[in-house]
Amino acid sequence: MKKIILFGLAVFLIAVAVSCKKKKGDDGSNSRCGETEIKVATIPATGTVDPPAPGTSFPLVVNLESIPTSGVTIKVTAKQDGASSTPFFTEERPKDKVTGSNSFTITNTPTGVTCIVEVVVTSTTCNTNQWKGSYRYSAK
Repeated sequence: MKKIILFGLAVFLIAVAVSCKKKKGDDGSNSRCGETEIKVATIPATGTVDPPAPGTSFPLVVNLESIPTSGVTIKVTAKQDGASSTPFFTEERPKDKVTGSNSFTITNTPTGVTCIVEVVVTSTTCNTNQWKGSYRYSAK
């Protein structure tokens, strides 16, 4: 009886291990159309909250660390933090204007409110191959 229970347990563990094993192609490449995954670093870093600063213009650098060979576009949007706010700044860089390090200047920042900057880097041949990041800041 113990041998049957041990055999059943062994079969169960093998079945669980096989079902949990990562399958080939499950690395998200299907959603990226088989392209290289886009990797980006920004200054200020995504996920941060910058302290209030004087002025209404703020620098942003988008460094491309890994992109598909077809190239990418970059879209930067800034708006007051809140679901229904309209962007006060939008700039989109087409493929032929994108370099390894891309400088933007966010202008017309309203004072005294928290704003969110959203950066979207998209492959020119596969719109599901995207990198998205955001950070918050405010003008004094």
